[in-house]
Amino acid sequence: MSGQQRWQPREGIVTDLRHALARAPRDTPEDRFEAWAWRALLDEVGSGLLTRQAAPSHVTASAVVLSPDTRLTCLVLHGRLGLWVQPGGHLEPEDMTLPLAAAREVEEETGLTGELLPDVVALSRHRAPCRPGVVDWHLDVQHVMVASGAISPGPLAYVSPESRQVAWWPVEELPPALAPGVDGLVGRAVALLGRREADRQEAPSR
Repeated sequence: MSGQQRWQPREGIVTDLRHALARAPRDTPEDRFEAWAWRALLDEVGSGLLTRQAAPSHVTASAVVLSPDTRLTCLVLHGRLGLWVQPGGHLEPEDMTLPLAAAREVEEETGLTGELLPDVVALSRHRAPCRPGVVDWHLDVQHVMVASGAISPGPLAYVSPESRQVAWWPVEELPPALAPGVDGLVGRAVALLGRREADRQEAPSR
């Protein structure tokens, strides 16, 4: 969305955020704290927490994009940070759910589409330069997308106004200029997709 216009998030996406926080992984004490803290912040701030005008923190959505065989992941070289990250960003007025917001961001930043898994793979709170001279906290709800179409390692011939470069990387050979936490996030995404595929293969015998 161009500009910094204020808008009122739909009630459906606010409810979706509450469901996402309830479903988010709680494997570690840090995971459990983030889910609790975000829910408390949403109760205090209200729906405005889903807009970029909320300071010093606001909700965003992103997705780890994987090839169907989980060997490759698509990352973008962030224009401001100069680091490789998964595609994602701020919510916009037309977004109906967080997964749809993540899918929109993936397509805008990489040109890719695919199957977005319903699971929340992680909640990530990190600093981000949202406005000139201002660094806010992003409360990033992170998903997994399995890309469709032809996939091969290396740069994509895609131009995004927010990214210097878009490329597929082997999950075992991620770029050195990687944003903090992205390696662990990719690992979680690969594990989630692996569990999903194992469940799918076992389903007929149950």
